[in-house]
Amino acid sequence: MLMGLCTPANLLDFVRNFIFFDETTQPTTKILARNHQYLGVNRAFTAVRDRLERPNPDKLGVFWHTQGSGKSYSMAFLGEKVHRLLPGSYTFVIVTDRDDLDNQISSTFSNLGANTDKTQATSGEHLTELLRKNHRYVFTLIHKFNQPGTIYSQRDDIIVICDEAHRTQYGLLADNMRAGLPNAAFIAFTGTPLMNSPEDQKTRQTFGDYISTYNFQRAIEDGATVPLYYDNRGEKLTFEYDGRVTSVSNDEAFNRKIAEELERYDLDADDEASIRRRLGKDYTILTAKDRLDRIAEDLVAHYLERWQTGKAMLVCLDKITAVRIHGFIDKYWKQAIDRQRKRLKHARDEQEATEKREHLEWLTETEYLVVVSESQNEVATFREWDIDIEPHRRTIKTRKLDTEFRDPKHPFRLAIVCAMWLTGFDVKTLSTLYIDKPMQGHNLMQAIARANRVAEGKRNGLLVDYNGLLKSLRAALSKYARGEAPVSEDETDTEDTSLYPDIETELKQSYES
Repeated sequence: MLMGLCTPANLLDFVRNFIFFDETTQPTTKILARNHQYLGVNRAFTAVRDRLERPNPDKLGVFWHTQGSGKSYSMAFLGEKVHRLLPGSYTFVIVTDRDDLDNQISSTFSNLGANTDKTQATSGEHLTELLRKNHRYVFTLIHKFNQPGTIYSQRDDIIVICDEAHRTQYGLLADNMRAGLPNAAFIAFTGTPLMNSPEDQKTRQTFGDYISTYNFQRAIEDGATVPLYYDNRGEKLTFEYDGRVTSVSNDEAFNRKIAEELERYDLDADDEASIRRRLGKDYTILTAKDRLDRIAEDLVAHYLERWQTGKAMLVCLDKITAVRIHGFIDKYWKQAIDRQRKRLKHARDEQEATEKREHLEWLTETEYLVVVSESQNEVATFREWDIDIEPHRRTIKTRKLDTEFRDPKHPFRLAIVCAMWLTGFDVKTLSTLYIDKPMQGHNLMQAIARANRVAEGKRNGLLVDYNGLLKSLRAALSKYARGEAPVSEDETDTEDTSLYPDIETELKQSYES
């Protein structure tokens, strides 16, 4: 697996520092580092060990390993090796910019046995208190650095790992963090670097040069992730709006405009009012009742054909839309159960009856659930749409949906989301990603990577596009697949992405084979 693994020094290093037992799911999984993790973590370890000899001791570099290649494990491998081999009492501060990411990375470390103290900062004051002690790991949102002029700690043995927080690493909160940790060293971990862009220049100015790179294409070639295929099903789903028949998926310019609007104003899927206000008429087109009904009907029919391939996820524009489309999916799912019962009655022989019975059991057991974050006054907000959010909220609060969705045997098989679970949430058996949210760039890459994890019997992940994302997808792949200079989205009609030179043809050939 590793070049030179059996040399005594490498073998002892690997056995001692690159094996974990992960209790995220049962039974416990034994995790062995892959080649790229072993090499990358050792380079990062060297940067930590020799940081005082570097021109900028506070800049340890950028660790780019593509989504799905085990970046969270690499963080833990690094932390544990530093704790074992370097003198002193290091504290690693893992910084994210969203609650769900903070919870996920903290849980990952806990399930690996690394974060036994379970030290998540709940406020700026709590963060200061945690940093006064010699905790091995502290997990925090960058928003906890909310006290300008505050010195959180003057320790020189603090290593700050900034995880997928590009946009929040160059503003006031980041300034507070660096000023408040004047003697700390900083390293960036990312799955989606902003190569050769102004943001990339900022990243390298802030953290230093790349110390380890492992791109999208290499991960597929190595078998660290599975290939992704694309299917534009939205182009045939016409619907009536304002007295005319239309199809959003045939208008790539429309979708790119929406994606740019969402990104430019940092419109959060949790803030439905801001999205509706900013998008105006475009919002009403995307969320038209007839359109959502057509998507739900097609999704149910499509997923029922793929019922043996694994779990699925639908990405929606916002929380209101996620809950609305759940109602349409529920209607068509129940109709599918009724049809399957009729088919079972007309089975021609025992073998056919067995097959139809198994499919019926799968249909009746399967749960399709909304997973969205809670917001203030949400009951009243949803009531304006004649929607009762409380049954969904009870399910989210009383069940461990993340654990259930990760479990291949659990009947929770279709997750309906808008922002949660799109970054840093790994489900190996998730094989089908339905997208009805305009996205581009690194946001799109993070989303599609939900389907690229490796699982037994899983040959590939499938992206089903209801939104006309092909041009944005090609642009994102050209930028992130190989880590070379990006092309603009206007150039992608002739651009060969190398990974998917003709994405529709490859998908068709894959199905035919």
